[in-house]
Parts: sequence; C-alpha cells; structure tokens
Amino acid sequence: MKRLRRVMANEQGFALVIALAVTVVFSMTVVTVIESASSNSRSSDRSKGRVSAYTLAEAGINNAASILSKSNPYDEHLLHPQGSYQPADCASPPANPTGATLLGNTCSPYSWTYDGGTTTMWGWFDMTSSTWTITSTGTVRNAFASASTQRTLTATVHVRAEASQINVVAAWNYVFVKDTTPNVCNVTLDNTTTLSSSLYVEGNLCFKNSAGVSEPDPTDPVFLEVRGKLVWLSGASRGVGIASPLQTITSAKIGGGCATGSVASTAHTCSPSSPTNDYFYVKSGGYSTTAPPINAPVLTSADWDGYYQNATISRLKPCNSGGLPGTSFDNDTTRNTSLPSTFVLTAGSNYTCQTIVNGKVVGELDWNSSTRILQVRGTVFIDGNLSIDGVVKYRGVNANGAHPAGTDGSDGEGGMMVMYVSGTVSMTNTGVFCGWNMTNDTSAYSGGTCDFSAWTPGTSMFMFIAGGGVTLNQGSYFQGAIYTAGSVTLGQSAQTEGPIIAGSITLGQSVKMKPLPGLADLPLGAPGNPNTSGVPEAPAYGSG
Repeated sequence: MKRLRRVMANEQGFALVIALAVTVVFSMTVVTVIESASSNSRSSDRSKGRVSAYTLAEAGINNAASILSKSNPYDEHLLHPQGSYQPADCASPPANPTGATLLGNTCSPYSWTYDGGTTTMWGWFDMTSSTWTITSTGTVRNAFASASTQRTLTATVHVRAEASQINVVAAWNYVFVKDTTPNVCNVTLDNTTTLSSSLYVEGNLCFKNSAGVSEPDPTDPVFLEVRGKLVWLSGASRGVGIASPLQTITSAKIGGGCATGSVASTAHTCSPSSPTNDYFYVKSGGYSTTAPPINAPVLTSADWDGYYQNATISRLKPCNSGGLPGTSFDNDTTRNTSLPSTFVLTAGSNYTCQTIVNGKVVGELDWNSSTRILQVRGTVFIDGNLSIDGVVKYRGVNANGAHPAGTDGSDGEGGMMVMYVSGTVSMTNTGVFCGWNMTNDTSAYSGGTCDFSAWTPGTSMFMFIAGGGVTLNQGSYFQGAIYTAGSVTLGQSAQTEGPIIAGSITLGQSVKMKPLPGLADLPLGAPGNPNTSGVPEAPAYGSG
C-alpha cells in the first residue's frame, strides 16, 4: 500500500506534461495550417499577379496596335522609342507628314493606369523592314512583398504599305513646267493646241496662232499661273479663255504681266479692254498680278539611289513568283542606266512578276498581251530606257494579288503604280495608255482611245518618273502622271490627261491636255510625298 501511494505520488505531474504536449502539438498543427494557408495565399496572389501583369502587358501591345492604325505608322517617333533607339528630337518631333497634328514630347514611354496596376509601352521602327518592335510591361502590387509583380512582353508589327498615299504636293494638280531660261518663251502654245488643264509656268508662256487655255466645263476649274510674262506672239489669235461665246477660266495669276510681240516687249496689266485688248478672259476676281511660287518635288541623286534600293520590284527586289528575271530591270546592281536593251512594257508575249512580304503582295507587274491589260501594284525601278506601243489598259491588284470583280478601288485595285526609269520613256505613234473606271469596274479605254469621263484618277493612277525625259509621239493618248527633270515632248495631236511635272515641255500641233480634279491621293512612291499610308498587321508575340 505504501508502495502504491509512493508510485502515485511520483506521477502527480504527468497530466501537466500530457497537457503541455497536446498544446505544443496543437500549436504546431495550427501554425502549420496557418503557414500552409499563408503559403497558398501568397502563391495564389503571385499567380494572380502574374496573370494580371500579363494581361496589362498585353493591353499595352493592343494599345500600340491601335495607335499605329490611327496615325502615320511610318513616323519613327510614334511609339516613343527608348534607349539607343530614341531620336535626338524626341522632345519636339516634327509633324509627319507636314501639317499633321504634332505628337508632343515622346521622350518617355507610354503609361496607362488601370484598376489593379499600370502598363508602360514603347516601340522602335526598323525602316528597312517596315517593322515595329514593341515592348510592354504590366505591373501589379504584390500584397506579400515590397516588390511589385511585373510581366514584360515583346511583339513585332509589320506595316504593309498601301498602294496609295495622301497627296501633299500642290504641284501634282498642274501641268508644271520648271524652265526659267531668261528672255525666251519657256512654254509655247502653237497652232491649234488646246489646254484645258491647270498650268503652272515658272518662266514665260507664249501664244501663237489659235492656241489657247480654256475651261470648257466650269465644274473642272482651270488655274493658270505664270511667274514670268504672258506673251502674244505675232499672229496669235487666241489666248486665255474664249471671247465668243464667252468662256472664262477660273483663275489667272500672271506675275510678269502681259506683252505683245515678243518676250522683250514692255509688260502691262492684262486686260481684254482697250487699249491693250488682250485675249484674256478670266472670271471676275480671278485675275491676280502676283504669282507666288509653288514648290515642286526635286529628286537628288541620293533620292534616286533610295528609290533604286527600296522599289518593290527591281533587280534588288526580284520576283518571288512569275518568272520575270531580275536582269530585265538592270544588268548589274548599280544605278547607272546600264540596261543594254529597252524594257518593252507592251511585250509581244505575256509576262508576270510578284514580290511578296509576310505573305502579302507588295509589288506586281503582270502583262497580258491578248487582253492588253497591265496589272500593277507598288513601285518598279528600271535602270535603262522603256517603250510603250499599242493599247495598254492598266488596273490594280490588292494585297492578295487579285482584282476582284466589282471592287471599289480600295487597296489600289483601281490601278496604282510608280515606275522609276533612269533613262527615257517613249510611247510610239498612236499608242494608247488608259486607266481604270472604278465606278463600273471597267477599263477607261473606249473606241480606240481613253475615255476621260470614265477614268477615276483618284483611285487609278500610273506614274512614270523618268531621268532622261518623256516622249509621247504623234497621235498617242496617255492617262496618268509624268515627272521628269528633263523634257516632256508631245507630238502632233497627242493627248494627255493627268498631272505633269517637267523641266521643260515641247508641244506639237493640235496637242490636247485635259483637266483633273484636285488629287487627294497619289500612288505610293510619288516624289515629294512622304509615305504615310500603311496597314499595321496583327502583332506577332515574341518573349514574355
């Protein structure tokens, strides 16, 4: 009994030990559960944060694509490039194109604040490949750490050039002659030559015989601007407008005044009334004695090199399909007018050439000798001479290389192309070169000639840029645009419809030139017009 009591006395603290043990175990269990719950919560928060950060970064890429689609995607400042890509003038970049809304300070990246986080984005433009590389970072607050959760995405957006661009050069609305040789007739209208197109002459304009400038349709106004003198040579019986029945032109700005007999004659204020009795009929308020200069594009040697390098079809940009060899455009890889044989645009057999970037057609030159249809897109560079004979009806293709029936002229389907020719361009006698009628989606060719009333030049314009001059021979008919620092020569009874910018111009008997409405759009690659028309394609995601 004493032993039992002694043993029981020795176990009096055991319950406390058991209680403490249970408490410790329970506490550890609680701590483990809490820690596990906290860990799960942190892990969940991190996971949620990474998803949120990714979503915010993705929003930045989408914002960039939206900005590119609503502005000039070729402006290197547009997405606020950073680091080594940042232009020196980021604090105040110029308007691009001229007259566009200024971007303001672009030195800092774009930043947006959303519920739960922020997005920063910037991008840089590779002009060689027409591709934007965009970096976007999404940031969200981390409730369990001092550092925020971030995700950074990169994406590329290729800008596919459209077939047309905004016309920002007033000279493209005229027959524009730059010649300023002093004391001569820089442009002479002779015999029955009739111009019903707007005309700008940097020097002197002279009339002979029954040649004149007229405005047969008041809805197609004619603007005449002569920086020098307006001169009636001996025997001239017409001039500006028509006396009977009275037909006036909309505007005449004559900087050097009017004169009779020769360029050397003393100038006077132009007036159809006595004592001068000039053949000069202009709408009321349309005559001005001042003729402010209009700037025309000037192509430097560096400009020509740039177009040689960047044309969508050339020796340097050979056909991806179609089989027309690169040597058709140049026999070497240097711009030197070295092509040994003339490029015959209207060959006796079919030919085709397509250049493709990112799966889209950026250049096409396709000739069907049976239908006489020339399908076009983009810019071409031919390092030599070019000739045209017979009938040509040009129309455009879209970015898929097709001209769908019933098209509305969008995406260049009416027929948009600029063809750079380092040598000369010539059209043979009675050659015909007609555009497209996008109202009815048919050729503007009719009855052996071009139908001016059917042509839609705002959506169908083929432009020749010639280093060595352009000759449209006797009886030829041309719808399109011409640019040359040399001379444009129009043979007897030749007809043109469209703008011309030339160093000088020679007009044969009975030449006719018809007016155009103001051109809002020109083919991509037209001199003097910066490329601002592009279609940003869907972003292609890289890292992140």
